[in-house]
Amino acid sequence: MTRTTTSALALALAAATLAAPAPAQETADALSDADVIALADWNTEDLYANGVSADDFIDDMEVYGAGGEEIGDVEDVIVGPDGTVIAIIAEVGGLWDIGDTHVSIPFDLVELAPDGSGIIVPLSEENVDDYDIATPALGLGTMQEGPVGDLDDADLGPRAWRISELIGDYARLRDDDAIRDYGYVSDVILENGAVTAVIVQPAFEYGENYRAWPYYGYEGGADWDAGSPYYDIEAGEDEISDLADFEYDRLGE
Repeated sequence: MTRTTTSALALALAAATLAAPAPAQETADALSDADVIALADWNTEDLYANGVSADDFIDDMEVYGAGGEEIGDVEDVIVGPDGTVIAIIAEVGGLWDIGDTHVSIPFDLVELAPDGSGIIVPLSEENVDDYDIATPALGLGTMQEGPVGDLDDADLGPRAWRISELIGDYARLRDDDAIRDYGYVSDVILENGAVTAVIVQPAFEYGENYRAWPYYGYEGGADWDAGSPYYDIEAGEDEISDLADFEYDRLGE
């Protein structure tokens, strides 16, 4: 069931096309200066106005080629070290009598289909072979510069990561030296072309409804590194009890 409106998805796509990749030094500075947001200061209202569910984006978006024909499906989203969405992974090829091929399209080349049913990418039968290349080590710069193929098991290189690497991780509370299991990551919220929140499904003892936690950035805080099975947040159980439920039906309001 789709939880994200077309208008919210359009906002996320439009914002990404306007954002240029940050220089390497700016990215490093942003990572080292990342602040841990106290849950008491965490406001989810902006998420409802401008956020889009990454899980819905991956599950629901069809991929249309340069000629307007349906050519495949969205498989994943690639995020840079500063949390900015830099590329979309898509599985394409069935229409062109070739085997299924995974390609990576820079996010600033992705457009929303007029009816909101999918995304339009600059791929065609004539140029898809150019993107189907073996990539032993795929770095951040490569994905920003152009489409790349064969991504199923590709090494994404330093600090670039897939949304699917974070969804499904265990969520834990860190309170001083104590670590407590809290639930698992069920979704990621994209806002203005970047990751801004992590949606957690708590364990039964903490309630049945989704909660939105801040996203601090890869290597920006003590919460998560790509490849780790845990997403940690600096908070005690008393702080978590005051965290409001996340309401999916309010996205895009």
